Amino acid sequence: MKVSNFALPTSPSKTFVNWAICLLFPTLLLLQSCEDQVIGPPLVAPLGDERVAVLCEGNFMWGNAKLDVISTDTGSTWIWNNAFESVNSKPIGDVLQSGLVAGNNLFLSVNNSGKVLALDPVTLKQTKSNTTLKSPRNLLMVGSELWVSDLYANKISVLDTSNLKTVKEIAVGGWTETMVRWGEYVAVAAYKGEVLLVNPTTRVIERTFKVDSGALHLVVDAAQQLWVGCSVNGTASLTAFALGQIDFMEVAHWSMKGDLGSIQLSRNGGTLFVSRNNKLYSFRADAQSEANMSMFIDPGLTQLYGYYYDLGANVFYFADAKDYVSNGVVLRYPMDNPSKKSLHNTGVNPSFFVRLP
Repeated sequence: MKVSNFALPTSPSKTFVNWAICLLFPTLLLLQSCEDQVIGPPLVAPLGDERVAVLCEGNFMWGNAKLDVISTDTGSTWIWNNAFESVNSKPIGDVLQSGLVAGNNLFLSVNNSGKVLALDPVTLKQTKSNTTLKSPRNLLMVGSELWVSDLYANKISVLDTSNLKTVKEIAVGGWTETMVRWGEYVAVAAYKGEVLLVNPTTRVIERTFKVDSGALHLVVDAAQQLWVGCSVNGTASLTAFALGQIDFMEVAHWSMKGDLGSIQLSRNGGTLFVSRNNKLYSFRADAQSEANMSMFIDPGLTQLYGYYYDLGANVFYFADAKDYVSNGVVLRYPMDNPSKKSLHNTGVNPSFFVRLP
């Protein structure tokens, strides 16, 4: 459930769209289900030199989230639709939010089902789960623990990755989103307009600083600057902070019109990417204003709802939510050979991507 990119542009208005569709057009679910491209269940999961999981949110309260997998080898690119259900003989749940690979696990946050799943990242077979969560959002590995931000629970859940049981809850005042390591802290984006700095050892919030409302996206660049992307009600901002030995300081800030998607890094970490206005923009880590941003790629999609930059393969993936009800599309865009770009039909509302082993 997007509530504001990339993963991509996210906005509270999009959450309302999903909610309204749920109430006004339930019969469309039956129609769209006929469009799913289910391949399987295979005896062995399709492999390739480059495998990327496509997390499709589905619609709020429809239970139609999907996990697709795009595979590429030297000769071709193809998609395995509805991969989780093909392997596990059950639906994945309601609103597939985010994921990450750590060790021998693909962890998935299923927001409106209140659960986090662990899958074998090669076979996609589910191995464990935690179904006691409220509304999990984003995930971060902190040592051997999996931290889970939350929309409604007013806490960050700390899970033991060996069994996914909750071992600690960190009380926070409201909705939390992206989490990243920044210096000796775990930085947490709090939507009300704060960044929380948590001691990863004591799990105590040691510092808090104000940012604009709608704090959603965090990334740390090559200069160890923390970038904060905020987006709410059609306005957005980017702010950078430098972390010194004693204190931190704001080094850049600018506001923009329109929703803002996630912030991601280039290969060297000196250039950053962000999605807005259905396009991908780039800017250097020393940028000081919107004037320093340049349009980098126009994927030509109806509704850019998420993107991912695969640094190793030098490939961008762009997610198109279309009308938020129909099956979506992903554009694979190889930077080394753009003529080899390809479109792939996915589940409803593709939004997040995870590189698989």
